[in-house]
Amino acid sequence: MREDDDTLFSGRGPLPDDLARLERGLSKLPLPPEPDWDKRPTRERWPRYVYAAVAAVLLVAFAATLLMRDAWRVHTISGSPSFGGFAFVGRIGTGGRVITDQHSRARIEVKGLGAVELEPGSELRRVRGRGGERRLQLDHGTLYALIQAPPRQFVVETHVGVATDLGCAYWLTVDRYGNGRLTVTTGRVVFTRAGLESLVPAGTWCPLQPTGIGVPRREYASDAFLEAMNDWDQIPTSPPFLFDRVLSTAEPSDAITLWHLLPRVSGDQRARVAARIAELIGEPAGVPRERVLALDPAALDAWWDQIGLGPAAEWRATSPRQKLP
Repeated sequence: MREDDDTLFSGRGPLPDDLARLERGLSKLPLPPEPDWDKRPTRERWPRYVYAAVAAVLLVAFAATLLMRDAWRVHTISGSPSFGGFAFVGRIGTGGRVITDQHSRARIEVKGLGAVELEPGSELRRVRGRGGERRLQLDHGTLYALIQAPPRQFVVETHVGVATDLGCAYWLTVDRYGNGRLTVTTGRVVFTRAGLESLVPAGTWCPLQPTGIGVPRREYASDAFLEAMNDWDQIPTSPPFLFDRVLSTAEPSDAITLWHLLPRVSGDQRARVAARIAELIGEPAGVPRERVLALDPAALDAWWDQIGLGPAAEWRATSPRQKLP
């Protein structure tokens, strides 16, 4: 049979009975709706938490980029220092911490200024400085700072005072209770707290106490003078004979210590300190002693110049005059 004679191919003539019954059954079924060809398909909306997660990832990536740009390098000297806050292995950003256990030491590069070595059993935080200032906070422990930069560009905070670097190298130790020591090996440091300041040049050190900062003293002062000062540090309101020991054992090179005592004592004791300084190194011409006893800033600066550790103006140019009590 040819295809054009077959009803299935030619569409002419009646269908076979079985196909005719199938056609009648299918014709009774409902037709599907006509599609709307003008309506464009829409993208399914993401849940809100997906957008929040994407935003969080982008924010973290942005913060990490800033951290990388401003981060200081941290090198392990020994052991395994740990990190916290905005810090990770090998980098520390503002808000980051470096922690050393009893077997660890770390070296932090202070970007563009020098470096700080953190000794075992210490915790150091990087905090925000003012302007171009680089600032750290020593919570507890010991650090050694070696800075070669213009004055007042590097600052270390502690809970007993603030050390401002004037271009130097120094050791700074403070425990969890506020006891410690600042030792300057080269250059000079200004240590301040609550309006009092200690001007600490190379070759001197000053104790730190929970109640504040001590007065600087020479590394090689006599044992008798250092013992007398240690007793006075412990009990500033000590019996008169202890204060007598401080004055009687002082040598001309201890005038720096006596000068720092002036704003820390009062009345007859202040007058006796001024008299002892004048006896040891003389007093500047044209500066009445009464002005020194009144803690006149210009008079105190003139007596500082008499010590011979650099004009007070150089210290004041880098350390604004604090209001003395």
